[in-house]
Amino acid sequence: MRENDDGAPGQGGAGEVTALSLKLRKSEKRIKKEQLIARLISLLREYPNVLFAELGRMPADHMQRIRRELSPDTKLMVIKKRLVPIAFSQMGERGKLLEPLLDRMPGRLVVVATRRKPWEIAIKLREMEAFTDIRPGEVAEEDVVIPSGPTQLMAGPALTDLRAMGIPCKIVGGKISITEDYVILKKGERASKQVADVLRLLGVNPVRVYLRVTGAVDSDGIAYDPEVLYLSDEDVQRWMAEAVSSAISLGVEVGDANERTIRPMLSRAFSRARALALEAGWIDEKIVQDLVRKAVVSARALKDAAGL
Repeated sequence: MRENDDGAPGQGGAGEVTALSLKLRKSEKRIKKEQLIARLISLLREYPNVLFAELGRMPADHMQRIRRELSPDTKLMVIKKRLVPIAFSQMGERGKLLEPLLDRMPGRLVVVATRRKPWEIAIKLREMEAFTDIRPGEVAEEDVVIPSGPTQLMAGPALTDLRAMGIPCKIVGGKISITEDYVILKKGERASKQVADVLRLLGVNPVRVYLRVTGAVDSDGIAYDPEVLYLSDEDVQRWMAEAVSSAISLGVEVGDANERTIRPMLSRAFSRARALALEAGWIDEKIVQDLVRKAVVSARALKDAAGL
């Protein structure tokens, strides 16, 4: 610190200390940023498949449970989005393979690195759901129901508030009890502050949250959209069966004979030949019974028409 001629500290000393302090803080931030990028790079190199997911309003304790249950084959890292392109740019060819994920960046990013198949993890994350409170202005995805039964609320102003909102309740043992299930918010409706406060007071958490996957890239660099990732094994099998059926139908229609279309083509040709022979009255051992039936039906119709 510099001194004036009379030995008193100069004003410049305080400025120098402040500048030094700012410089140190900037250095700390830079070091932390570099550490995060290095950690992300290490994670992406260790695990072959990478997914991006939306953190949303996932409760911290539930997030820890997800980490524990998926470890060690899957690791999760919450990181600022702006650091991801920097990490990719430092990873060479591996970074280039992961670049499609930059177009699938969620609002609050969770990087999911895994040795398991991307669609297995996407479905697993969807199943590991939690429930949290609804905020004023949020739209209800489903009907919000206050269940019947006892609450921990003591009789008092809360009772008046609940009854003013039409919630059926009474006092049991000095505490408020809901007498029957009550739909306080219907699907598609927006929660008011009053509704949100009452639900929080009653401990009703109606908002379903899970880590919503926005995209994935596997070890071969193949990018997946959520619509594909969330297909179950049954969905894939049904889709493949429908695709095979459609392909066979198309092959039969255009006359493309192969091992899968030859039987339906022959069956179709035989049915058409039979119909044509019946129409023309062509006598053949394969359709003689049909011709007799047709004749009997025609004779009966003629008899009825003649009134005989």
